[in-house]
Amino acid sequence: MFKKLLLVLFIAVLGLSAVLLYNTFRFPSAPAPRQALQISGINDSAALHLSEALQIKTVSFGDTLAIDTAEFVKIRSFLESTYPAVHTQLPRMIFSEFSYVFTWKGKDTTLAPYVLMAHMDVVPVEAVAESKWSVPSFSGKILKDTIWGRGAVDDKASVIGIFEAVEQLLKENFQPQRTIYLCFGHDEEITGRRGAAKIAQWFKENNIKPQLVVDEGGMVDTEKFKKSGRPVAVIGVGEKGYCNIDLTVEIPGGHSSMPVQETAIDVLNKAIAKIRAQQMPGRITPPVQEMLGRIAAIDEFTTKLGVSNQWLLSGSIISMMEKDKQTNAMVHTTLVPTIVKAGIKDNVIPTVAKATFNSRILPGETSDDVVAFVKKVVNDDRVQVKKQTISLFEPSATTSTSHPMFLKVEEAVYKTVPNVHVTPYLIVGATDSRYFRPFSDAVLNFAPMRDAKGFHGIDERIAVSDLKDMIFFYRLLVTEK
Repeated sequence: MFKKLLLVLFIAVLGLSAVLLYNTFRFPSAPAPRQALQISGINDSAALHLSEALQIKTVSFGDTLAIDTAEFVKIRSFLESTYPAVHTQLPRMIFSEFSYVFTWKGKDTTLAPYVLMAHMDVVPVEAVAESKWSVPSFSGKILKDTIWGRGAVDDKASVIGIFEAVEQLLKENFQPQRTIYLCFGHDEEITGRRGAAKIAQWFKENNIKPQLVVDEGGMVDTEKFKKSGRPVAVIGVGEKGYCNIDLTVEIPGGHSSMPVQETAIDVLNKAIAKIRAQQMPGRITPPVQEMLGRIAAIDEFTTKLGVSNQWLLSGSIISMMEKDKQTNAMVHTTLVPTIVKAGIKDNVIPTVAKATFNSRILPGETSDDVVAFVKKVVNDDRVQVKKQTISLFEPSATTSTSHPMFLKVEEAVYKTVPNVHVTPYLIVGATDSRYFRPFSDAVLNFAPMRDAKGFHGIDERIAVSDLKDMIFFYRLLVTEK
């Protein structure tokens, strides 16, 4: 009897192995590498122009904090003097003082327009981090064919890239087949409600439905897939939702020399620890599913094995993705404390302690699901859980990779980046383009930067060659049918 059980088990394992291997070996191969076009017609002065733009401190400090309007006036003057053809030939609309829309009328105005987007504001540099920069953070220095400074990656390279491409095309007397709108926000880093939101509202009020919207988001990775010998370009096809959850604990305080058993801070700390110790359930959404499929086509055998047999191994795939913060964010609705407040004096136990959790929500889930999860995990009536209504965005719809506009952007990437492999992905952050998603079914996020460094951190920088690629990429989007 025991031998028969072993035999049955052996046959089952053999059969399972056969199914796994069959699915793996029939997995589609990656498209053959393609030769990019020779980049030409890009002015060498573009790097100097980006350097100048980086020296202008267009900082967004916070949604309720004032901006230095003089700096935003300065960048407007800089753009006007640096790109005279754009400013004399294309009508400009101004929104909330410092966001702009330029209209480049096409030959056939019956065609739905394209929108090229970027934002001019940048995040601040922490005072304690300034000394850790290799160069002053707003110097715009060009060293070793690299342009350094806050905003080099996020997102002034895109601003300059678009202006450079359009300025040159105007000087060549080029007119696009369809109308092109150039949209530049000034408050993307603080929700974009004054800039991109109002611009998008203007589009809706005028019943303008862009066929294509291209904004920041995806880039080119040359590090993670070295074994394949190919860089991988990720094109954002959808965004996670955005929500802030406030936790408040109120317990009478008093003198620090006579503490009670549990203070408001104690209770809040326990709640924070509980939430951080348990993630919301992992899930592979359709954009990530396709991303995995395309990456598996150029990756190792084990990757192909897992991706081609998700009916059995999806849990293992999620576990692997959880090991990296970037990929973990693609399979989980995330929750992280970003603001904690309590106390006014060192010898006074505070009565109220508060924490704000920022959540980025997977498609298929909602902000209400996040609130329910937090309440269940905390499981303490002393902790009030409330969702903020400001800066609240549910997960966006996604653009299909079979959409003609995805194929257009994909083709432009192939022509810009040599030997590249292209895949869609889910944007884990938030961009200004989310305001266009309700009325445009082709909103895509990409700029051909390779392994951009210092995003929102120390030593933000971009290679001069990347800037030239970006200019060429925008030219292709405008000029090619």
